[in-house]
Amino acid sequence: MSARTRFFADVVQTGTVLGLDANLGPDVAAEVMGGLGGENRGGRTYWRSYGLVEVGWYWRERELGWQGEHLAVQAHRLGYGDEWLDDAVAAAYGRFGGVVMFDELAAELGRRGVELVAVGGVEFGHQSYWQPEAQVTVHVGVDAEFTPGSVRKIFTAFGQDLTISFGGDHRVVWQQVKALASMSVEERIRWADRPVEDFRSWWRYCARLLAGRVASHDEVRERAVFVEVAFWMWDHGVAKGVYTPKEIAYLRARFAARIDELYPELALPSHDELVGACLDHVSEPMAREDKNLVDAARLLKHGLSDTSRFDAIYERRATV
Repeated sequence: MSARTRFFADVVQTGTVLGLDANLGPDVAAEVMGGLGGENRGGRTYWRSYGLVEVGWYWRERELGWQGEHLAVQAHRLGYGDEWLDDAVAAAYGRFGGVVMFDELAAELGRRGVELVAVGGVEFGHQSYWQPEAQVTVHVGVDAEFTPGSVRKIFTAFGQDLTISFGGDHRVVWQQVKALASMSVEERIRWADRPVEDFRSWWRYCARLLAGRVASHDEVRERAVFVEVAFWMWDHGVAKGVYTPKEIAYLRARFAARIDELYPELALPSHDELVGACLDHVSEPMAREDKNLVDAARLLKHGLSDTSRFDAIYERRATV
């Protein structure tokens, strides 16, 4: 097996480069990658390019610190020679150049028992594949412009939901969801009891649309009411088997952190409750979804009455 195939297989399997993911922050990135690399800033967004590896963060409002956005490995750059290879990667794997072919990577992942799932159709000359446990997407060239069959990019954006297949008009869905704000709980339950081909996908789409619109700079009338509706949709989704309690702990914490950042005047469950729910679901192996829970909890750490439990688990997260 070539060094480049081993490197890319490790990234897809773990969702990290040498143990680094975006949620660990710029200081850890500099330590792991050996410096600052090429720095780029735009508004509250900050990202670094080390060669193949790019890491991006967002500086939260109200001086609440960094939030990870993505980690990307720009595999296509190897087609221009190994001068694009990051020094830290070369030190760990040896030097290598040339693009890696998807068939070779998929074979190695199959040997390791790591699953890839095709998602969507061909877009912009690429077919995408999803690794659910590591929450990584692999983008493969499929036309002559992109060396057919070559891996073009590996991308992580943790917490994405690629299981949603519902493809309705978001404007129509938003109007439907808005109607929930004026309903009683009994009326909401009746509203939700409708014939939908894939209820799970539809409900997740509705809840994601609502949370994304409310926890943003978009103008939303009676935002506080929609915050309550978002929490109700997640709770009802658990009752209907759409979500697991572990998923909901993550979604609630991420949503609350964003609302707390942008609209601190709005009422939310306590930080202790939200963080406690995340930590209750962290398992011993500290898999990717467990790290996501810890990272979501970290966004609310500033409001905890006691940080000792969080600190102990975060220290374990950082050493895995």
